[in-house]
Amino acid sequence: MLAGLGSCTGATEPGPPVPRIDYVDGAIQPILNAGQTTVIEGFGFGRDTGTGRITFAAAGGGTVNAASDTAGWGDEAIRVVVPATATSGTLTVRTDAGHSLSTSVYVVPRVSFDTAGFTWQGRTGFPRSPVGVALAAAEYPSGSGIATTLYAAGGAEVIGGDSAIQPDSGVYVATVQSNASIGSWVRQRDTVFADSNHSLPVRLAFASAVAATPYNSRFPSTELIVIGGMDTAKNAQAAVYIAAVSQTRVTSRFFPVEPLPAPVAGAIAVFRRGRIYVFGGVDSAGQPQSGVYVGRVGLDGRIDGWFTAPSLSSPRAYGGGVVLDDRALAFGGIADVADPGGGLDATPSRLVTSDTATLSLVSGFFLGSAWTGGPGVLPQGRSQFAVLPVGTAVLLVGGLCDGGVACPNETVAATSAGDSLGPFHPAAGNTISGAGGGVLVDPTGVTWRAGDGSYHGLVLGGMDLTSRLRRAAVWGF
Repeated sequence: MLAGLGSCTGATEPGPPVPRIDYVDGAIQPILNAGQTTVIEGFGFGRDTGTGRITFAAAGGGTVNAASDTAGWGDEAIRVVVPATATSGTLTVRTDAGHSLSTSVYVVPRVSFDTAGFTWQGRTGFPRSPVGVALAAAEYPSGSGIATTLYAAGGAEVIGGDSAIQPDSGVYVATVQSNASIGSWVRQRDTVFADSNHSLPVRLAFASAVAATPYNSRFPSTELIVIGGMDTAKNAQAAVYIAAVSQTRVTSRFFPVEPLPAPVAGAIAVFRRGRIYVFGGVDSAGQPQSGVYVGRVGLDGRIDGWFTAPSLSSPRAYGGGVVLDDRALAFGGIADVADPGGGLDATPSRLVTSDTATLSLVSGFFLGSAWTGGPGVLPQGRSQFAVLPVGTAVLLVGGLCDGGVACPNETVAATSAGDSLGPFHPAAGNTISGAGGGVLVDPTGVTWRAGDGSYHGLVLGGMDLTSRLRRAAVWGF
């Protein structure tokens, strides 16, 4: 045996890893906002800043140095603030050892969102009148701007009362026009032949969806990911499905990947820095849950396993949440058993409370062992609303307030910056209900950026609390 081993003359050990930049903000070619905090991942940056520095392309030409500090500089990751004057182009890390490492990034200006000055406008109507649609937006750099495509999956037609639902398997695609209007919603190929079917393989409602691209994840292509949800028998699902998509259509069948550790519907889902965060939701008995799961989109588009994070401080479903720089928050929703989607009845009571937990912007994982009850950021208990992050603010639209009544303010807004989310307050301007859109409960919402850094968004579907009828309308700004 020893002689055999000794015969391997000429064998060499693998060399050390080559210094490199792998990802920025968890993505291959990220779209960044000027002024945001982000992380550069790779190898060989050096354990100390020393003479190292980071530069971005500067608006007007040349380069601009980025602010970093010794505490945020490591050999495999650097925490940095994108300069206010940065623009799209080359990001370069110059290490203390003399390495010059570069990659390309897209940078859009940081624009404050005016929560008192935006206007709701009717957009292209949806072909159905659903609640609980899984909605996602994908941003694609296009020349000096950003092209956006919207993907809508599943949703339910409520029949025979609030507790009876008829989920759908349909998937629709619409493109955002240059003036922020929406093109036609096109239903994707729906056939009994599995290999050529581009709808969901099962009927689902109250699922979540994200679109993974090279610009927001480690995946070099583009795919739609549908997470959890409720089937026709009102059973919560743990399944996660993915399908390849383009800017105009779904291009492959949906197939299952790593499922959630537990079945949930009506969960709070946030996609940030290439990771999917899932908070709460209900089980098959309609009982709200407190589980929290984190999964990263991998190089092959699948989920690199679901990490079971510390649980919420209390059960929560049909609420909202955000992931900030080093903090996650969940707010509103319900904590008691309710009809699918949360129902329209006076009970259960709606939550005014929030939960908060610290996480690492560098690793994406939670720190510490528990969530804590945060302040009551909502003006009153509220559930079944759409959450629209718009850079410097977060909007909550529609929903049901405590006692099963319409909320005093259709849209409320909170200021968002770094790790801070302020209390929600009434957002001025016109209203969807005032324009004939009804008092919406269980609408779905999504936002995206334009090339000038401004945010646009929309809400889709929902039940009208007044008429108890489903809505096919789409409203945007």
